[in-house]
Amino acid sequence: MIPTSTTVSDLLRAPIPDAPVGKFPVRILVCGIPEGVNQVVYQLHLLGFAEVGAWSPPLPSPITGEVIRILTRYFRADVLS
Repeated sequence: MIPTSTTVSDLLRAPIPDAPVGKFPVRILVCGIPEGVNQVVYQLHLLGFAEVGAWSPPLPSPITGEVIRILTRYFRADVLS
C-alpha cells in the first residue's frame, strides 16, 4: 500500500517493505492534470496492463494543478543477466 501522507520524492526514496524476495521494484509514474492521469490509468486497465486499484491514489505534484499516480511492478533478479 502506498502511503498518501508523504511527498513523491520521499516515496521514491523509501524502501518497499513488502517487496517479494528476489525481486526488484520498478515504479511507473503517470503525471499531469487529474483528468488526464486518470484517463491513462483507465486505458491501461482496459489494455490489461494493470488494475486501476493497483495504482496509488493521486499524489500532489510539484507542478501546480497536476497529480502523480504510481504503479509498482516487480521483476526477478535473474532477468538482469
